[in-house]
Amino acid sequence: VSRVSSLPLVSCTCSAVCAAYSSARRSQPGLGALCAAAEAGVRSLTAAAASGAQPILTKLEPHISTANEYACKGLDKLEEKLPILQQPPEKVLAG
Repeated sequence: VSRVSSLPLVSCTCSAVCAAYSSARRSQPGLGALCAAAEAGVRSLTAAAASGAQPILTKLEPHISTANEYACKGLDKLEEKLPILQQPPEKVLAG
């Protein structure tokens, strides 16, 4: 996940979505209150899920590691075939 999120096109897209979300949240008071409540709920659920999932994740660690290895190899091949993924968005849009 960290490798994919560090790709320039993905990173730029995530930044644009975050900026649009923040802007909408600030400009619409009702939406802002709804988003704040949703964010609080997600934080609570994430904390509960993380503590409850830890024993399972510990047991699955070897499998997760293997899946991560295969995912990284697949990403290597994808980056090889699509070098545009490594280019800055400005260069992609200019081309």
